[in-house]
Amino acid sequence: MSDKPKMSTKRKILIAVGVIFVILAFVSTNNDQNDPLASLEYPQNQAAIVEASKTAMEKAKKAENDMQKGSALNERNKTICANLGSLSVDNWVGIISKIDSNSDGFGVLEIQIAKNIFVKTWNNSLSDSFHDTLIKPSTTLFETVSNLKKGQKVKFSGNLFKDSSTCIVEASLSLDGKLKEPEYIFKFSQVTPIKD
Repeated sequence: MSDKPKMSTKRKILIAVGVIFVILAFVSTNNDQNDPLASLEYPQNQAAIVEASKTAMEKAKKAENDMQKGSALNERNKTICANLGSLSVDNWVGIISKIDSNSDGFGVLEIQIAKNIFVKTWNNSLSDSFHDTLIKPSTTLFETVSNLKKGQKVKFSGNLFKDSSTCIVEASLSLDGKLKEPEYIFKFSQVTPIKD
C-alpha cells in the first residue's frame, strides 16, 4: 500500500481548470502574435467596412438557408453605404496578399484588410474595362508595388466603386464568396510599406 495521500476530486477539477485556462491564454496570445493584422489601426471608414463585413460573415455562418444569407448580404450592403462616406479612401492599412500581373503585363494587386476581407484590382482586362484598376507598367505606382512582397504591411489610398445593388463593387461570383471572403474592387493611387 502507498502512504501517499489521495488528492480530492474537487482539487483535481480545480487543477484541470487552471491548466486549461493557462493553455487557452497561451494559444490566444500566440494567435494575436501570429496575426499581423491584429496590430494595425484602421481609419474610421475602413473600420466601418471591416465591421459590416465581419457581421455579415457571422450571420452567414448561422444561416439555415440561402435566403437568410441573402438577408445578411443586404444588411451588410446597407451598413456599408450608411457608414462609408466617400468612395475615395486615404491611408487604409492591410497586408499584401497577392502581387501579380495579367497577360498584358499590367499589375494585379490584392490587399487583405482584415481576416478574409480584401480590396483588389481586377485580374484581367475584360473585367477591368469599366473600372481601370489594373496598374499600368509605366507608372510610379507600378514601380513601387513591384518592389513589395506578399505578407508585407502597407498603407494605401485610392477608391472603391459604386454599385447600385451592392453599394460597392465586389468581385465574388457566389453568394457564399460575397459573404465569407469579400473582395472589394479597388483602384490604387498610392501604396507605401509600413515599417515595423
